[in-house]
Amino acid sequence: MKKRKQIRGSQTPTPSPSPIPLDPNDLAPECIRVDKVYDWVFFANRYENKNFIPDEACRAAVSAALAAGQRVEVQTAPVNPADVSVSGSIIENGNPGKVLIVWTVPVEVTILIAGVAECSFTVRTQFTDEIMLCVPVGITNANLNIRATQVIATSGGVLMGPDPFGPMIPLKVVLCKDVQVEYPVKLEVLAKFCFPRPNNIPVPEERLQCDLSLLEFPRQCPGLFPVANCECQATALARNEDTEATFGSGGTADLVTGLSTLRAEICQECSLGDSTWSYSFTDTEIGPTPAPTATGFQPDFSFTFDPSSIDRVTCGTDALTAVGEGIRYFDGAPEQLFYELQIFDAPTEGFRLILRNTANVVIFDSGVVDALVEFGECETFADLLGDIDA
Repeated sequence: MKKRKQIRGSQTPTPSPSPIPLDPNDLAPECIRVDKVYDWVFFANRYENKNFIPDEACRAAVSAALAAGQRVEVQTAPVNPADVSVSGSIIENGNPGKVLIVWTVPVEVTILIAGVAECSFTVRTQFTDEIMLCVPVGITNANLNIRATQVIATSGGVLMGPDPFGPMIPLKVVLCKDVQVEYPVKLEVLAKFCFPRPNNIPVPEERLQCDLSLLEFPRQCPGLFPVANCECQATALARNEDTEATFGSGGTADLVTGLSTLRAEICQECSLGDSTWSYSFTDTEIGPTPAPTATGFQPDFSFTFDPSSIDRVTCGTDALTAVGEGIRYFDGAPEQLFYELQIFDAPTEGFRLILRNTANVVIFDSGVVDALVEFGECETFADLLGDIDA
């Protein structure tokens, strides 16, 4: 290894810098305002109604077709559950109390005679439910959250009806319903998702097949978000600190004296997303004009390095290590490198930066450099759950 003579100078900034303060994000009890679910039922019913044809000309055409023995068909369009109108009224408060629910379902109907569409119209059919729910005193109609999750509408064809109504359209509607009783409260909780109970008060009714996946919550992306909290956090500040750095590896490595400047905030608020740092090295052995040597001009080893990612942070006793990728600007040319940044609070305050090329060969090692360091442990969910278990 070639030893290069150090050029000393004043490296103490004026005025003296102070450490970068930590922004802690330790776990603490939190109070939230949410809608407490007092009761939640999910059930289904099948209804059948006969509806007259509202268009007079269409009624006459259908009557004539039926009298002539022609094929008359009824088609129903899919019903969007959001189009179902619903209102709920508390008949009696209690545990359980009684609630009346009125559903209005719009069904788009098309009548075909001999395969040709004759007319289309919307049939609005109504149904009612009386169900038993937990509705204590203080719960009002405004606290009822009622919706349809799925509607299946079918028709078996046209029936001859009595005068003056004429032909009738029989409709069968299967309605899957979600009913919740909610009230705003203030809670301090550890929570998990819950699911509704069956509508089994007072007597379980026939259960119809509904698509329960419509009630499922979207799956989280555990590999992407939310990211795990850091187990520690640190800041480091160095301005023109004496550095004896190694450029290269093995017998061809150069030992270069210079000045290091680093500003790093790693895992501020105990979150990896709140991390940033930058570094520059100034070669103090080179002047404004490169000095000639026996083998040519002496190179200038000054460079800057900016991370493009912070992939992982590991914690130790009074120290952390951040690894990732970044770009070194050496004489104005960018170069993609891998880095390992160590920040430590003991036995002395400082940092060490190691850069590797894409072949995983060390091309720069700052050695231990003095810095103003703030280091702290983070309280994680695992810590909190461990305390609870204890």
